[in-house]
Amino acid sequence: MKNTILLSIDVFDPNRELLKYGVYTARNIGAMLMLFDAQFKTVVIPTDPIAPAGPVVEVINNDENIAKAKAKLADLYKELSEEWYFTRAKLVTDPIPAWKGEKELYLIEEVADKKPALVIQMIKSDFNLINELFGTPETKLAEETNCPVLLLPEGTSYSEITDINYLLERDKPIEEVIEEVQFLKRIADTHSHKATINLVYYFGDNKELADKELALKRSLILKALNYDKLVFLNMSEHDIETAIHQNTEKYVADIFAFPNREKSFLERLTSKDNTKRLILQSKIPVLVF
Repeated sequence: MKNTILLSIDVFDPNRELLKYGVYTARNIGAMLMLFDAQFKTVVIPTDPIAPAGPVVEVINNDENIAKAKAKLADLYKELSEEWYFTRAKLVTDPIPAWKGEKELYLIEEVADKKPALVIQMIKSDFNLINELFGTPETKLAEETNCPVLLLPEGTSYSEITDINYLLERDKPIEEVIEEVQFLKRIADTHSHKATINLVYYFGDNKELADKELALKRSLILKALNYDKLVFLNMSEHDIETAIHQNTEKYVADIFAFPNREKSFLERLTSKDNTKRLILQSKIPVLVF
């Protein structure tokens, strides 16, 4: 399934902007669009921990609800397949009770098994210290899968992608950089326009060395891609997080793309340069390679 986009949805409450992004991206790269949903029992803990009633079990995967989910998925499949003929749908049910939020575990397993070209799903704008340190289901998806993951913040409105900010890592092999920039180009380009891709190079304090490094990378990338909408930017700041957000605002990017920047628990206590923070604080869609 290397040429498949996996769209993680909730058939009982499908997000229309997510669906639009899925169809738009699938069309651009000529990929199959797979609608994926997992329904199962959910154990809901009451807000009052000493409530005498104890945990409330909401049975989602009984026969009636499974039938409803299948019907809704069939309707959704019919609707999207009319927009993009190369669409498929899959519903997963599991009789084992699961904690609310563990739905991502099923998605991670599906990604590991099918190896799609891209996964797209919504993410809650829920940045706090606990989520930064331990992650959320969405950050785990981005960090634990070996394929690009596009996460759309709550409130995202669909629009054509015209500008992308790509964080060009200093130590990343140039072959991987070229492959990732090529992938971004495929996602964004349509018959009517080419997207501008801003390759943002973070180099710390040594600008003279960075200029030489970037000049070499620039020549190799331009030679490989032959693409006239690439912009190369040197960015020197002690606080990479602040610099990234300022750059995104300045260039009004539609997507911020960067490599998986997983760090240990202790590193996350002191670092402002990690995947969880960049995902959870982003106000625009983020694509994690």
